[in-house]
Amino acid sequence: MNANSAGGRLHWSICAMLFYATAVNYMDRQVLGILSPTLQHSIGWTEVQYGYIIAAFQIAYAVGLLVAG
Repeated sequence: MNANSAGGRLHWSICAMLFYATAVNYMDRQVLGILSPTLQHSIGWTEVQYGYIIAAFQIAYAVGLLVAG
């Protein structure tokens, strides 16, 4: 095994991890929208309360991006 093949595998492993993290991040953001009617019915949230939760999630996400880069 030469250095190029080991570096190539490392490169593709990092690409795979970044793809996985991006896919999980995208699905995580979509889950609240998909579950909105169910959560509002079972927990008893109003539209305004749901909006507060979404706003808090977005603000936390933005602050996390600022901190993590």
